[in-house]
Amino acid sequence: MPSGILSGEEISDLVKRADEASHVKLAEQIQPAGYDVTLNRAYSYPKTAYTLGGENSLLQEIAPDREGFLALDQGAYLIELNEITTIPKDAIGILLPRSTLLRNGLDIRSALFDPGYSGQPKVMLVCHRAAKIKRFSRVGQLILFRSNEEFSKQYAGKYQGEGALRK
Repeated sequence: MPSGILSGEEISDLVKRADEASHVKLAEQIQPAGYDVTLNRAYSYPKTAYTLGGENSLLQEIAPDREGFLALDQGAYLIELNEITTIPKDAIGILLPRSTLLRNGLDIRSALFDPGYSGQPKVMLVCHRAAKIKRFSRVGQLILFRSNEEFSKQYAGKYQGEGALRK
């Protein structure tokens, strides 16, 4: 396959939804040069100090209200995306925030999606002001860059095949 940026159509073939109740139209998620990902769940970080190498076992899920909105104060949150994503062995993925978030004082922080990664990604949502976000809202755009050949190493870390954080 030729190198370059995959289209939203091509990426949609590599993604499936964890919760089909999302009611998000696939056509809304497919973009010319990427694929919009949606918020499934949000978790607050504990107020205690984090020790690098420790676990996120003290995360607290934020329950949506009756209309499905999550009330978020200013601060950082771990969010679980609704899309189970598979990165091809000859590609890398980058997740950027949707411009709607940025225009409203919110941001998505994410690490690189390595070749061969597959799972239900968790990323950071930073609220520079309080916000209400409806569950399954489109929050980021996944972009995949394909290389001319497969990478010699594939992702094999502890988050391979990660699923939901439900307790």
